[in-house]
Order: sequence, then C-alpha cells, then structure tokens
Amino acid sequence: MTALEIADHIHSGVRSALSTVEEALDAAVRLDPVLHFLDSLDASGALAAARSPVDGPLTGVPFLIKSGTPATAPIVTRLVAAGAIPIGVSTRSRPGSPAQTHGWNGAGFTRNPWDVTRSPGGSSAGAAAAVAAGVVPIATGGDSGGSLRIPAAFCGVVGVKGTAGRIPRFRPDLSGLLTPGIIGADLHDVVAVTALVSGPDRRDPSAQPPWPVPTVFGGSWRVAYLPGLAGVHADAAVDAVVRSALDVPGIEVAEATIALLPVTEAWEALYAADNGREVSGPALRSATEVRNHNATALADLFAEVDALITPTTLTVAHAFDGPPPGPFVGDPCWHLNLTGNPAVSVPAGLLSGLPVGLQVVAAWGRDDVAIAVADHLRSPLPRPSVSA
Repeated sequence: MTALEIADHIHSGVRSALSTVEEALDAAVRLDPVLHFLDSLDASGALAAARSPVDGPLTGVPFLIKSGTPATAPIVTRLVAAGAIPIGVSTRSRPGSPAQTHGWNGAGFTRNPWDVTRSPGGSSAGAAAAVAAGVVPIATGGDSGGSLRIPAAFCGVVGVKGTAGRIPRFRPDLSGLLTPGIIGADLHDVVAVTALVSGPDRRDPSAQPPWPVPTVFGGSWRVAYLPGLAGVHADAAVDAVVRSALDVPGIEVAEATIALLPVTEAWEALYAADNGREVSGPALRSATEVRNHNATALADLFAEVDALITPTTLTVAHAFDGPPPGPFVGDPCWHLNLTGNPAVSVPAGLLSGLPVGLQVVAAWGRDDVAIAVADHLRSPLPRPSVSA
C-alpha cells in the first residue's frame, strides 16, 4: 500500500500502527542481509512509537532516515509530527568516495532489488533500495547533485528535488546545492509528504513558504526533450526508452535547443566551499557565471515549453561497487542543483530488466508543473526480484 493508504487504514481501524511497524521491521530484518540498505535499525524505538502513535496525516507510516541526517532536521521532525514512525537509518555512499552513486553500510555495499549485482544509486542508496523492495513506502534523502533522483532512477521509484529551499535544510548551505527530499514508491505519496515537510525554518533563511499539494494534473503539455545536457548524452538504449515514454496522448514534443555550460568545475567549487575547503576567488566567480548563464538559458526555454524531459541517468544501474570510468552517470541531474530548478524522476520503463528513469524539469518555483508532467509520463513497473 501507499503511505497515504496505510495512514487511512490506520485511521479507519482496518489495521493498527503497531502491526504496520512490525511488518516493516520484519521485512527489514529479512531483506537487509541481502540488500544491505540499513545503517542501523531502531526496532525498540519504532515499536514504542507505534504503541502510542501520533494522530496526523501519516499516522503509523514507517520510514527510514538517510544516514547523516540528524533526528532534529526539519524533514524528520515534521514527518514525526505528522504521525510517521522512523524504523532506522538508511545507507549512503562511503565517505570520501569520488563516486557517490552507491551505498555502504560499513561492511558491504548496498544492492539493487532488481539485480543484486547492481548499485541502487546514491547517495541516498539505502532509501531507494528499501522503498523499491517494499520495506517502507517512503524514506528521506538529500539531493546536492542528484542524490534523490539517481537512486530513484536506478531502483524504479520516485524522487523529487523541489525548487531550492522547498524543504528547509538542517544546516547552513552557502552554495544552495542541497535540497532535502523524499524517495517513495508512489508519486502522490512523495508529493503529499513534500507538502507536509515544506515551509520556513529558523535554521534555513533560504527556505520557501509552505507548499500546498498541487491540484493541476492531467491536461496537455508542451515539452522539450534532450538526451542529455551540455553535450553529455545518455546511452542510446536508455535514450530510446525515455523517448518512447513520451509517445502518449496529451504530450507535444517541441523542437527546442538550449546552450547550457558544463557544470562539473562549477559544482565542485561550490560544493567544496560549502564543506569548508579552500576555493580560489576566480573559481567561485566562474561558478557563479556558469550558474547565472544556465539559469537564464533554462528560463528562456521555459518561456517556450512547459517542461524539459531528459533521461535521469546516462545508463541503467551500474555495478554495486561504483561506476566504471567515464562521464558522471548522473550528469543530467546536477545541472538542476546549480540552478535550483525543480526536477522529478519517475520510471520510464525497463531495459534488460533494469529500471530507466525519466527526469522532468520545470521553471524555478513550478514544482507543480514538473509533478503534473511526471504524473502524465510515469510508467508502472512490476515488483523487483527482491521484495517484501
């Protein structure tokens, strides 16, 4: 069931919060030895909360917290205040690793439920693996360069990076790259939960006002499609799956071009500065120039179309211990952290038994448009081979 269905069943007495949490804990204990998605499990704390659940829109819904996110972070405290129950902490990529598209639990790599020889993506690796396997319907994550969308694409679930500031951060973020967010099995779950945890917080002066659940769904949309950004294109087979997903009523694919500058050096400079490492003045000025150029180019594009569609990643899930040499597999993602535009990843279909992600990008502040188009284009997938 979806998170919203679980809460509805608990409110109506069809099931209890305690039985729901017990099922999630049982699934975690059974599947973690295979998938390694847990950094830690808090069975006693989860059961205690389930015996006296908070009454709210997410009463009794089990979820996982991404490793590195404190329990005092707004995204966590607001979920708990809405009645959701954390059952533990999910894995993220190994500290110091140059490639963040994998997970590590301190002893072994996190595995993809579709194929345990593959990575679930990252850095929100355990979150996506646990959601895809049906252990929990939602999990928290954070996206500085695709860390919500890459694992969502690799695992065939949903990741939403809202407009910069959509969900308040738990620590200062001078670069503006980081956007906390939700990974979920169901798009409407992720949208509803994003709305619940949005809004100002005294620790994040850049946080946006509370965001209402969008009411604009259906309709017709004019979109642009690109197989990649700034000249880095997805594999031909991935490109073909995403292009095929656009061939549905209500979608007009318009001819469009956009001249984005590569973001590797700019992103790395801003990320380094935000993490207390020394960065030269010229490097920061160059990063700002790239950010401004790309933001303007995207704004001009969205004056002509409702949304931009790309593959979320250049390839399907790579080996569990990290990507092979070559371009960053999440290259279509980190451009949008630099500019702050909303971006949503939903499944586009399968390629050789592995999920392919479709990314929908919209104008700054138009998260509602990105979500409506994503809802129009998402493709239902079967259950993965490893699931609860």
